[in-house]
Amino acid sequence: MAIMFFSLAAAVCVRLFVGAHTLSERTKDINNATIWCQNLAEAFTGQNGDPNKIAGLFPGSYSAADADGDGSEGTLILFFDQNWERLTEVPSGAYYEAILEIKKKDAGDVYRDVNTYGVSLEGKAMTGQIAVIYSGANTEIISEIPKDEKAIILSNAVDVYLGKEEP
Repeated sequence: MAIMFFSLAAAVCVRLFVGAHTLSERTKDINNATIWCQNLAEAFTGQNGDPNKIAGLFPGSYSAADADGDGSEGTLILFFDQNWERLTEVPSGAYYEAILEIKKKDAGDVYRDVNTYGVSLEGKAMTGQIAVIYSGANTEIISEIPKDEKAIILSNAVDVYLGKEEP
């Protein structure tokens, strides 16, 4: 009877330790995702959403500019190994990716919900969508933010007002 009681208690303890380890790993992922999401948001704001300037701040990152080459759109991807160390080459087995998708839009559309005394903003604004995702040593590079929210650890939207464009 005593052996059965200790066996049951050991099984419960093992389950608790496994649960604690899983929770600890998830917390580590959220903390690192928060740091890299903040880094990308600050780079976006500091460089006024210019995809080329942001890519210059993160050497070894994968960046794709828009087809027009006018800096109105772009994607920047940072890769990380399983210990959250940034990989400086475009790998095919990264465990985590931080993706920043950038688009230039009309300021009136971006700030439609911000209406101060009936005045709308004119000009352009750069918008960015940041997502840190778990890719799990996938052999394919995930080049856009997935629609499946299970893979997303953390996401955030950023924007910066550019003002009116000069003619």
